[in-house]
Amino acid sequence: MSEIKVHSEDTVAVWKIPLADGVHEVEFEHGTATGKRVIRLDGKVIKRKEWMFRLVGDEIFNIGHTQCIIRVEPDGLFMYTYSLWVDGKILSDYYEYISKTRSTWLITTEDDGTEHRIILDRETMDIFLDGTKITDAMSEFIENGTQTHFFIGETLATIKTEHSGDKKIGVMHNLFINGELVKSL
Repeated sequence: MSEIKVHSEDTVAVWKIPLADGVHEVEFEHGTATGKRVIRLDGKVIKRKEWMFRLVGDEIFNIGHTQCIIRVEPDGLFMYTYSLWVDGKILSDYYEYISKTRSTWLITTEDDGTEHRIILDRETMDIFLDGTKITDAMSEFIENGTQTHFFIGETLATIKTEHSGDKKIGVMHNLFINGELVKSL
């Protein structure tokens, strides 16, 4: 799942990684004559190697607490494949994993107009606001589930976790901002 974006003549791949604090862009340059490798995160160089005699192998880096690996493998004579691994999963499997284990919402608060990313980790029921775990949320039991309240500045947010009543759908997680339902991403 890479797209080519011309930043340099040696740019070979660009990936987008959705994490708790937002979507990050990773760009990889690979000089196949010199072995040069450059990794950019959100447009900033985070790793650079100018001369390498080994043209294949892994480049390991972190985005916050998340470990990423760019794997360079041979693919015929003087050709290479590039793959990105996030938290031990190839990017396509990581996308599938987070779609099954996380609910994500983007909201803009009325009090200051700031955009926020809210993520519910459905395995641990941890809530993250702009990449930071919310520790002062208040939960209560309701019919068929729970609701968890927290504030984003002056704005009341509530995540309702309820069984849908349908075995195929299972448990539903909905975010309400000041009582209004917000669609998930």
